[in-house]
Formats: sequence, C-alpha cells, structure tokens
Amino acid sequence: MGSVTTNPWLIAIINMTIVFGVLIGLGMLMSLIQVVDPTKAK
Repeated sequence: MGSVTTNPWLIAIINMTIVFGVLIGLGMLMSLIQVVDPTKAK
C-alpha cells in the first residue's frame, strides 16, 4: 500500500462527496417513504 494519498485536500473532497451522497440518498428515501406511506389519511 504505497500509493495511499496524504493530500489533505483530496481526502477532504472524497469525504465531502461521501457525506453529500449519503445525505442525498437519505432525502430520496424520505421522499419514497412519503409517497408510499400506509398511515397517511386518505
């Protein structure tokens, strides 16, 4: 494992991409749950 990066900017960009990807996924999951909510009053 000699090619592990120590560039802090690259590490920060990778981490921010992961965080925003998870947040977008959670937002989409919440929207999906809102669409198929079985407890919603009709």
